[in-house]
Amino acid sequence: MNDTNQMSLTNWNFSYFNSEFFKALISFTGMPNGNDIEFIYSATVLDTEEKEVFQKDFKGLDEAILFMNSTYGHWTFMDPTLKEGGCSSCEAH
Repeated sequence: MNDTNQMSLTNWNFSYFNSEFFKALISFTGMPNGNDIEFIYSATVLDTEEKEVFQKDFKGLDEAILFMNSTYGHWTFMDPTLKEGGCSSCEAH
C-alpha cells in the first residue's frame, strides 16, 4: 500500500475508508477529566445512515492512524483532495 492509499498525519481529518455498507474515519473529541478536558482520537465506523456501529479511542493520533490503516486498509481509501474537483479546488476556499 502506498502513501496515497492510507491515512497519514496530513490527511487523517478529511480522509476515510469506505466499504459497501460502512465508512471508517478518525474524529477528534474531548472527554471530561476532572476540571480539564482530555482530547482523544476516535476510530469510528459508521453505517450507511451515518449511525455509529463501532468506536475505539486513542490518546495519540499516530496510534489511531496505525489502527485505521491496519484494520480498514483493505477497504477503499477515500481522500477528496486527491480527486479533480475535490476539496483543494473548491470555490468556497
